[in-house]
Amino acid sequence: MTLLPVFLGLVVCWVALRGLLAHPLLPLGVRTSVFWAVPLGAVTWMYIMAADDYVLFPDTAPCPREPYQEGVIGSGRVSGVSTPFPPRAYCRWKDGIVYDLAPGAEFLFWVFFALTVVPLAAGLWHALRDPKSLLR
Repeated sequence: MTLLPVFLGLVVCWVALRGLLAHPLLPLGVRTSVFWAVPLGAVTWMYIMAADDYVLFPDTAPCPREPYQEGVIGSGRVSGVSTPFPPRAYCRWKDGIVYDLAPGAEFLFWVFFALTVVPLAAGLWHALRDPKSLLR
């Protein structure tokens, strides 16, 4: 049952991309921005998802399993949390203190997301408004 929405999403993205590339009024830089914003957004997303991982570098982990000194940053156990969408990585201490790990990367992800979605929406609008332009 989950295959149908994925397939429909891919078809919509394909039509949007075709409409974007066939759009006569958009400059070339805007039309090709999707091709560099998508990989950079994916790399930024992977950086955010791995920001709370204590296994990579256990000595310098941003969310150590046990605090270095009791009461310095937080008391009790700490856990790293990553949410896939919207992407966010943070440490949560047992006493409720939350420490964001990658706020700059989150901002970059949303910039790349906007640089992907806005041109594709313009391409989808063009494809729906003038479908014959896709046949060229």
